[in-house]
Amino acid sequence: MVRQIPALTGIRFVAAAAVALSHGGSLFLEGTSLALDISIGTLGLFGMSVFFTLSGFVIQYNYGSSIAGSPRKAIPEFLVARIARIYPLFVVLFLVELLTGPIVWPWLLGTKAPAEGFSWHIVPFQLGMIQTWFFANVAGVAPVWQYEAIGIVSWSVSTEWFFYLVFPLACPLLARIKTVPAAILCAIGAVAIELGIDLAVLLLQDRINLFALHAYGTDAALPNWKNTLILWIVYFSPVCRVWEFVLGCCLAKLHEAWPAQDFRPSRALLDIAAIVGVGAIGWVFWFTAHKPPFGAAMSLFDIARNNIALAAPVALILVAAAQPVSTAGWLLSARWLVFLGEASFALYLVHIIIYQRFPVVRWETAGQLLGHLGALALAFTLATCVAFLLHFGLEVPARRRIRSSYQAASPEQRRRLVRLGSVGLATIIGAAATYALHDAAGDAVTQSGISVVSATYGGNCRWISARGNATGSVAAACNGKDACTFSAGTARIVTLLRAVRRSLRPPGSVRATGPFAPARLRMSVP
Repeated sequence: MVRQIPALTGIRFVAAAAVALSHGGSLFLEGTSLALDISIGTLGLFGMSVFFTLSGFVIQYNYGSSIAGSPRKAIPEFLVARIARIYPLFVVLFLVELLTGPIVWPWLLGTKAPAEGFSWHIVPFQLGMIQTWFFANVAGVAPVWQYEAIGIVSWSVSTEWFFYLVFPLACPLLARIKTVPAAILCAIGAVAIELGIDLAVLLLQDRINLFALHAYGTDAALPNWKNTLILWIVYFSPVCRVWEFVLGCCLAKLHEAWPAQDFRPSRALLDIAAIVGVGAIGWVFWFTAHKPPFGAAMSLFDIARNNIALAAPVALILVAAAQPVSTAGWLLSARWLVFLGEASFALYLVHIIIYQRFPVVRWETAGQLLGHLGALALAFTLATCVAFLLHFGLEVPARRRIRSSYQAASPEQRRRLVRLGSVGLATIIGAAATYALHDAAGDAVTQSGISVVSATYGGNCRWISARGNATGSVAAACNGKDACTFSAGTARIVTLLRAVRRSLRPPGSVRATGPFAPARLRMSVP
C-alpha cells in the first residue's frame, strides 16, 4: 500500500472549486467588465489543467509499480477501480439531467420542441464516455455541448477515460525512469510534445479551418470558437491533453526517485518552484485579460493557454505540494481542505446542475454586483453540500460494491467480464468513428457560389460572444448564390441579439451600447 499524500487531495478541491467558480461567474456575474469575464473563463482552464496533471501523478503513484510488475493481473483491477471511481456518479447525474433538464423535459411533456443542438444519437457515446474522442458537428453543435449541464462538464470524464486506457501502455516506459535527471527530462519532453502540437495548430490553422469549413460547415471554423475543430484539438481532444497526464506521471516518478537516490530537496527550493508556478499562472491570467481578443486567426498564446501554458506551472506547484516540508504541501494538507477534496469529483459534476436552477440576471451597478456575488456564494455552498451527500451516499458505496464484486468473482468470471468489456468498448468506439466520419460529409458549405464563413451583427457590443452571431441567417440567405443582398430589418436585429444572448454560455455577455456596427461578412467563393 503506497503512502498517501494529503496535499494532492487538497489540491483536488482547489481544481474543482476553480471550475465551479468559473461556471458560476459566467452565470451570476454577467456585467460590463471584459477583464472579469475573461479572467473567469481562464479560471476554468486552470482547473482542468490541474485535474489532468494531478490525475497522471496520482495514477502513476498508486498503480504504476503494480502494472509494470504484474500487468495481466493489475491492468483489469486498475480499470475496474477506475470505472468504480467515476462511472456510477457520472451515469446517475447524466440520466437525471437528461430526463429532467431544461433541454429534454419540456420536450418529453410536449410543451416545446427540443432545444437547438440536442440529439439522442450522442447518448450512447456519452454513456460510453467517448464523446471527446472524435470530432463531430451534430445538430449544429459539438457532442461535448449536448445535454446542457452534465454534458458541459462530462467531456473531461471522457478525456480521462482515454488516459486510463493509455496508461497501461505507458507503464513499461515509465518504469525505466529511475533517476531524478531522467524524470525531469521526461517531464520536459511531455511539455515539449504538447507545445509542439500547439505550434502545429498555429502554423496549420488556416488549413484546419478550411478543412473544417468544407467538411463540417461554418460552425466548425473560426471565429465561431465554441464548436470549432481547433478548439477540439487543443482543449477537448485526449490526444493533445494526454501529455498533461504524462507530465503528471513523470512528476510521480520524480517524487519516487528522490528518496531512492537519498536526495531531499530543500524547503527553500520547493517554495521557489511553487512561487514560480503561481507567478506564471498569474501572468497567464493577466496577459489573457489585457491582450486583444483573437478573431479569425489565433496566436500561440491563444492556443497554449488552453493546455500547456497552465499545465507547466501547475507541475511546479505539484512538485512542491507532494513534499510535506514545503509551504505548499503544508497549506494544501490542511484537514478541512483534504476533507473537501474527498468530494471534489461530485462537486465538479453537480455544480452546474445546481447553478442552472438559479435565476440569472445581469448586473449594472456595484450594488447589484454585490448581490450577485452573494447569489454565487449561496449556489456554490449549496453545490458543495449536495456534493457531499452524493459522495458519501452514492459515490463511495457504489465504488466499494463494484470493487468487492469483482474481487469476489471467480477467475473465469473475471476473464469473461474483461472480454465482454473489451468487445463492448471496441463496438462503441467503432460506432462513434463511423458516426463522426459520416457527419463530416453532412453540414458542409456549398462548393459553388458564395460560402459564408462568418457574419457578425453588433460587433461593437462585446468581444467573442458577438462574433458569428449572424452566420446561420446570412448563410441560409446567401450560400450557393453568385450575388447576395442581406438586409437586417428590425425583426432580424431582435433575432440576432437573442442569438448573442444564447451564445453566452460560456464565457461572456453582451450589452448593446450605442449604435450598432454594420454587419461584417466573410465569404469564400470556390
